[in-house]
Amino acid sequence: MSADERPGRESIERIEELAHKVESLADPLARAAALDLAQGVMALHAVALGRIAEILTAAGMMEALASDELVGGVLAMHGMHPDDVETRLRRAVEKLRPGFASRGADIALLDAGPEWVRVRVTGGRPGASADGRRAIEDALYLAAPELATVEIEGLQDAPGSAFVPVETLFARPPA
Repeated sequence: MSADERPGRESIERIEELAHKVESLADPLARAAALDLAQGVMALHAVALGRIAEILTAAGMMEALASDELVGGVLAMHGMHPDDVETRLRRAVEKLRPGFASRGADIALLDAGPEWVRVRVTGGRPGASADGRRAIEDALYLAAPELATVEIEGLQDAPGSAFVPVETLFARPPA
């Protein structure tokens, strides 16, 4: 991971941590207020990003921004990424492939829909299931935050992912 990617990953991890805290709030009014606040901020960002996307598309720069992993993920979260879900997922799997190959494994995209994906891992070392699962989930959710389901064949079940899909915290702004 480059120095440029670290702050983005740290922000994502912090958002995951905060999402868990909000979900575990005992007071339903506090939980609802926290979710309303997050949804309001996301709606404001969606409007602003929509205007930015219009300008960048007209200038022919949108694809360059969308190719950045972090920026592309934010664009996808707001429904503004120029590539469809399957294209983004295929790209994410291709980026994972060298790391898996170095451990004697392979990963393949089997099938994908607007909110789900199914991948298969073959070969590799049995002890790396939890790390492999986390790497796959992180890459796929970053490429397509709209995913609700990630199914990974070929890895032993890990004791639950720490990843919190964005949609559990943020409602989609109206199109």
